[in-house]
Amino acid sequence: MKTLLFVDDESKVLHGLQRQLRSMRDDWDMHFTESGGKALEFMATQPVDVIVSDMMMPEMDGAELLTEVSRRHPNTVRIVLSGHAEREAVLRLVGPAHQYLSKPCDAEELRTAVGRAFALRDLLSNQQLKQLATRLKSLPTLPRLYQQLTDELRKEDASMEHIGEIISRDVGMAAKILQLVNSAFFGLPQAISSPSEAVMYLGLSTVRSLVLSLQVFSQFKNPPLAGFSLDALADHCWVTAVLARRVARVQNEDMKMMEQCFLAGLLHDVGRIILASGLPEQYAKVWNTAGRQGLLLWQAEQAEFGATHADVGAYLLGLWGLPNPIIEAIAFQHCPSQSLAREFSPLTAIHVASAFAHEKKGVPVEAVCIDMNYLTQLGLAERVHDWREACLAEQL
Repeated sequence: MKTLLFVDDESKVLHGLQRQLRSMRDDWDMHFTESGGKALEFMATQPVDVIVSDMMMPEMDGAELLTEVSRRHPNTVRIVLSGHAEREAVLRLVGPAHQYLSKPCDAEELRTAVGRAFALRDLLSNQQLKQLATRLKSLPTLPRLYQQLTDELRKEDASMEHIGEIISRDVGMAAKILQLVNSAFFGLPQAISSPSEAVMYLGLSTVRSLVLSLQVFSQFKNPPLAGFSLDALADHCWVTAVLARRVARVQNEDMKMMEQCFLAGLLHDVGRIILASGLPEQYAKVWNTAGRQGLLLWQAEQAEFGATHADVGAYLLGLWGLPNPIIEAIAFQHCPSQSLAREFSPLTAIHVASAFAHEKKGVPVEAVCIDMNYLTQLGLAERVHDWREACLAEQL
């Protein structure tokens, strides 16, 4: 049974949560406490899978509590449930909180958020990988793009369009901005999948605060991993994103689907960044094993960790509350037939687009793995020729 801890200084709120979630008593071991200090005392005595905390509390507020939880208990999923939506308060939670829910929160929304967190914890059985992903507050960014962004933000006449373009080219920055803008604090009627749109919605002052004051983006330091290049990986992700959007366009999909395909392509290898930066020595072993044994990288990862970079990336971005189609696309990118989806989706787009991206770089066609059984199940096998022609003709 999964353990869930609620923290709020108002007893009536805790009683309300107990009533709302009474139907889950047989599935969740739920505990309720009225202060951050008591929450930490409780967590010192037994593991907690998910903590849900209010923001504004006396003595220790939600941001302070979740920061301490992230330090002492990095495996715990951290969610904020608060009625205070001032942007300054929200920005303080960008690092310590995985997800943000706003009061009033109906029972179904709360059950869905917590249930998703529990389901994600089952996605990774490797405790080392789970802890690595759960404790991350941000993803490493490319130094040259980070410099371009800070230079632009310091201008008096900073261009929101240019800022959006820079963030759209960086895996780490795009993921963090979308984590924030899709939080319930902003009350958007539907999820945003475009980094540029997210920047426009947040506004210049908020983005400036995030980057220049709060420094939510961490710069990537090359690990001792021969053959690994974040620049090369970022380039592949960017090309895959552009080609995934192109595939969706060839399918005459709407703008929302094209944006989701682009985002899934941009973020599809985020797990490789997590592994290379967080476990450089082990990942070097994986890298060498793949080359020596002629394995695909994800196959060598599976052998070493019992999980792949796709699993790690999907786990983290799921914790951060990114849209489900994006998470599914990343999780099943190497084995799309295991997905329950039976229609064109971002998974379809990035599965073929990643292959075409490698092909554009000169990788032999026979080395590019496309699951034709999956495409046949979708009734799309005959579309591969048109997709490939369009993608190989795409000017980048």
